Amino acid sequence: MQNENQTQAQAGPSREGWHKTTIRIPFYTSQHAQIAKQALEVDKEQNGSFVHRELLTEGDILIANYETTTVRLLRLSTNSFLSSLDLVIRTMTSFASDPNDKFISDEELEKNKEEANQSAGGSKEGIELKGDGRGAGSGEEVKSES
Repeated sequence: MQNENQTQAQAGPSREGWHKTTIRIPFYTSQHAQIAKQALEVDKEQNGSFVHRELLTEGDILIANYETTTVRLLRLSTNSFLSSLDLVIRTMTSFASDPNDKFISDEELEKNKEEANQSAGGSKEGIELKGDGRGAGSGEEVKSES
C-alpha cells in the first residue's frame, strides 16, 4: 500500500474530479500558432497546484487544455488566458500580417499614386500640401510649382 502511494506521489497528484475545458484558437498559419504558443507559455499559472494548463499546436490551431480543482478557478484561469491571448493576437496583427493579404511592392505603390494624381487632374509631379496656411490642415490643395 505504501509503495502504491509513493508511486502516485511521484507521478503527481491525481486530477480525478477536476473541472476541464479545451479552447481551440485558429491562426493564419501554423507558424503564427507556434509563435502565440511560445508567447503564452512564458506566463506560468499562479495557482500551479490547483490549475494545470497545457498548450499545444495542431497545424494552425492553438489548443489550450485547462484542468482546475474548482469551477471558479477554471473561469478565472481561462479569463486570464483569454486576456493574454487578446494581447498576443493584437500584437501579431500589427507585426505578423495575414499571409493571404497581397503585398504591394514599391513599384505598385508608385503606379497607384500616379494614377490617383492623373484621375484627380494633377500633373505627373503630383499634389503637394504646403504648410503656409493654404495647404496642410486648411483642406486646400496646392499644385506643386514647376
